Parts: sequence; C-alpha cells; structure tokens
Amino acid sequence: MTSRRIALHDGTLQMHCVTWGAPSAPPIVMLHGLRAYGQWFEEFAEAAATDFYLIAPDQRGRGSTDWANDARYDTDSYVADLLQLADNWPLQRFAIIGHSMGGTNAINFAARYPERVSALVIIDSSPDLNPLGLGRIARETSAMPPSFDSEAAARSYLRALHVGASERSISTRLACALAEQAGRLVWRLDSAIFPLKPDPPERSWAALAAIECPTLIVRASDSDLVTIECANRMVQILKHGEGASVPNAGHMVLEDNPEGFTNVAWPFLRKHLS
Repeated sequence: MTSRRIALHDGTLQMHCVTWGAPSAPPIVMLHGLRAYGQWFEEFAEAAATDFYLIAPDQRGRGSTDWANDARYDTDSYVADLLQLADNWPLQRFAIIGHSMGGTNAINFAARYPERVSALVIIDSSPDLNPLGLGRIARETSAMPPSFDSEAAARSYLRALHVGASERSISTRLACALAEQAGRLVWRLDSAIFPLKPDPPERSWAALAAIECPTLIVRASDSDLVTIECANRMVQILKHGEGASVPNAGHMVLEDNPEGFTNVAWPFLRKHLS
C-alpha cells in the first residue's frame, strides 16, 4: 500500500488516497461509506492488487482529507470530487466500487459520466433505504462520543459498534478514523456531515436506469439497510445488472466477511476489466 495526496478544485481541497497494485493494471476507485476512510478496503485490495490498480480516497471531511470549506457533504459534491480526482490523477476510464454512501456516489457518477466508467460494484446501498437501518445509523451517530481519553477506551467503543470486525479492522479504524489532539483521541470526521441526509429515492432510481456499464449489486445477507426486494429491483432496472449476496455479513460487509466479498466481486471485475 502507498499513499498520495492530490489537489482538487484548484487546490482548495487536498484529498488523501491509498493505492495498491501496479499503475499499469486496470484501475478501480473504491468509495467508502458515511463514517469510513479509504483504507477500509485494504483486505480486498491486498488480494485484488495482483490484477488491478486500486485507489481508495478518504472522501471529503474524513480521514486525512480536508474538511469542506463550504460544509457541503452532498452527492453532487462527492461526484465533483471524483471527477476532479480522475482528471488530475489522471484516469480516463475506470471501475468503481462503492459501499453505502459511496455506492450512491458511484451510481450518480456513472450515470452522469458513462464514458468514464468501465464497471460498477455497489455494496449494500440502495435508493430506498430500510427505516430499520436508517434508525440504527441515526442512533449511532447521535451517541458518538466526541473524544476518548485513551486508545483502550476508543478500541472498546469501536469493538462494541463493529462486532463482526477483525482485530485488524479495529486497529485500522483506530489509525484512520481517529487522531490525537491535546492528549485525547478525536474523530477525523467533520460534524457537518451529520445528520445523514439521503437523496430522494426517485433521483437514485433514475440514475440507476441511466447506467450503461456492467454493474454488480452486492447485498449483505444480514443487512438492515437494503432489503432483498430492493436489491432485486436494482438488478432488474439496470441495463447490465447482476446480483450477489455476501453470507454472514451485516451492513459493514468488508469488515464482517472480507473473503465472502472478494469471492463475489473479484470474478465480476476480472470478467469485465480483463
């Protein structure tokens, strides 16, 4: 894994990215969810780096990327960031993997710039979000402690929140989602991101219908955010849609069952990017 900072929007936003694989390989940009960071994809990326060049940004307001000066954390802003990232890297045509919020951003980017996207993998993200999952996210974000007095306290909190995650994943969260400040650990997360403001469902359904590239819809078997019915409808509305389920996984799919995700995503990407 290597890291790189890239200037977006005439230098007004510095974006931090991590990469795996050879730059000569087919490129994939990986977009994390609401409270995550680029390195969230590391276990999949380490396996897939033999075939692909994988780029995972910390999206605006998170990790080591700058917070938005205008406090804008909406789909259009994330899409504009991705276009700038692709132009400045440069990447002419690339695949996108997007989890949750990152899936929404990927869907909208692919609909708006079809000539830039070779394939999509959308992970536990949908236009119509299950109220059960939305309620859980609202409770978790409203109850987030602003800081921790020790690494042990932060680890205990993260372990209770991410029960299916490996110790490696928890350690990565500690390193990427928190930073030391005045003797305490604070979130690398702009509070202006909250509360969560999902896009109107009709916007996302229209974007899905406009996508031209092969798209894999991945649902976690135990998801509380994406219903089976909604995932199936997503596959049906797509021009080139496929569906898959990752067993023994809740919404945090790549933490709960990284091998299961790799087993469904890697063959799809090999098929469409080789």
